[in-house]
Formats: sequence, structure tokens, C-alpha cells
Amino acid sequence: MRKKRKRKTTYTRGKLLISIMVCLTLVFATVNSNNHSEALAVSSLTQPINIMYSLLTKRHFDHIDEMNGSMNNKLQAYYTLKKKLAQEQNKQPLDDQEVKNKPEEHDPAQSIKTSNLEENGSVKHEDSQKNQQNEQKVIYLTFDDGPSAFTLDILQTLNTYNMKATFFMLEPNMRAYPKELDAIIKNGHIPALHGVTHNVAKIYRSEKTVVNEMAIAQATLMKMTGTGTSLIRTPYGSAPYMKPSYKEAVEAAGFHLWDWTVDSEDWKYKNGEYVDRVIGQIEQIQHNDKPIIILLHDLRTTAEHLPALLTYLQTNGYQAEVLNEQLSAFHF
Repeated sequence: MRKKRKRKTTYTRGKLLISIMVCLTLVFATVNSNNHSEALAVSSLTQPINIMYSLLTKRHFDHIDEMNGSMNNKLQAYYTLKKKLAQEQNKQPLDDQEVKNKPEEHDPAQSIKTSNLEENGSVKHEDSQKNQQNEQKVIYLTFDDGPSAFTLDILQTLNTYNMKATFFMLEPNMRAYPKELDAIIKNGHIPALHGVTHNVAKIYRSEKTVVNEMAIAQATLMKMTGTGTSLIRTPYGSAPYMKPSYKEAVEAAGFHLWDWTVDSEDWKYKNGEYVDRVIGQIEQIQHNDKPIIILLHDLRTTAEHLPALLTYLQTNGYQAEVLNEQLSAFHF
């Protein structure tokens, strides 16, 4: 214990002697300085004493600016060096802290890459849906100009092959064949409108005449069956008679105009040649984006050879569906 006290006393005395020597040196340096000014707020004698006190107590002396130029510069350099050393010691931990607390930067390139991946994924999903639709091989069977005396035969064949169709009917024929009209609806097929006159000179006289014929047929269907529809097909198709203004007029009236992508021309064949014609067109367009909409007519020869066509469709995996208001209407 005595040895420890002796060592501590010796260390303190040594430190005091060094401080006194530094103080005396500064006193002589201050007295001999040529930069002495009478405007000093602190005397030359008290400056070294304050400095010694600051050094011994490790406290910062705040009145540096009140000293003479030489002493001011020396102390400024001392405290600047001291401050710099302290900053150097604390710099690394602070940097580490900043790195830890620094939020992750948003990489624009990565965002673009992610966005592209999402877009590509969306495109692939759409392509997948299209491929799935193509794999389902959907076709739409449509019959114009009915009902007729052959409608029930057509319905029986459709039922045999478990296929559905859409019937674009003329208003006078609906009134002439009410039994066939009811059978179309009761068997789950879709009634649609084909106008009244089927006369180019009359129906295509103006936008108003086209709309009026479809409205009359629509009213008759509703009155006779209680069923409404907005699906229409104009006689001989929309080209070239349906001018842009005509199409706008029927659309404004709430109708959906449908044409076809496969023309059977069954009305001009007597021995079922239309079947091969339809098959040939299907095989040509089956890989296109267009829907396969087959135009047929409510005729005797069509009814007679319809089983051959439906056999081909069924054997090759085609599924017959009906047109509706939710589909995007196709027209020329």
C-alpha cells in the first residue's frame, strides 16, 4: 500500500514540475513577444496560468480569442489537433452505425427488371389462355332463315351429338313456325334476329330501316316466347351493305352484329358437298385468332347431311358453343 502511495505521489510531483516548467516557458515567450497589444482582455501573466490549469484538468479554455496572436495560434493548433484526433477515433463506429441505419437504396434498374418480368409473366398468362382456348377447339354453329319445316330435324341431330347452336331467325318465319320456335329455346339453343324482309332494297334503304327490321323481329320473339335477344345478323352479311353509319346505328340501338368466318354455301349444294367445304375452311383457320363461326341455313339438304359434319367435329375434338352478349361480336 505504501509503495502504491509513493509511486502516485512521485507521479503527481513530476507532472506538477513539468507543468510549472511549461508555464514559465510560456511566460518568458509572452513577455518577449513583439505582438503584444494593449487591447488584450487577459494579461500576459494570467494566460500561462490558465493554460497550465487547462492542461492539468483536461478542460478546454474558451477564451482563446482574447490572447495575443502568437499564443492564439498555438492554442488554436493544439485544440484543432486534439479535436481531429477525437474525430478520427470515433469515425469508424459512426460510419458503421450509418451503414446499419441507412435504408436500402432503390435500384431503378432492378425495378425495371422486375417490372419487365411481371409484364412478361402477364403476357405469358394471356398467351396461355389463348393456347388453352385453341386446345379446347371451340366452334359456333349458326343457322339462318329459320324456323322452317326442317328445324326439328336439325334440333334432333344437334341433340344426338350433344351440340348447341345459335338460330338467326326471320320475323315472318317465327310467326309461321311457333312450334319450331319454342323447340329451339326449350332445347337450350339461342334465338337471334335476322330481320323481316330479307330484301336488300328494303332493309338496307337507310340506317333507320335496318334498326326497324331488327326491332320488329325482337318484339315478335319477346311476344311469342317471352325471351329477348340483342344478337343480330343482317341478310347476306354486313359486307358490303352495312355502311359504317349503319353499324353505328344498330350498335346505338343496343344490338350486337355477328357475321361468320366459315361459309358453308349449303344453299347451293344438293348432295352434301357443303360438308367438305366447311371442313376445308376449318382446317385452314383453326390456328388463327379468329373464332370459328360456321354459317349454315335452315334447309332440307343441310339437315340431311348435318350428321356428317357433326361427326367430323366431334371426332376431332371440337366443342360447339353458342353466341351471347358477353362475347366480342365479330363482323366484316
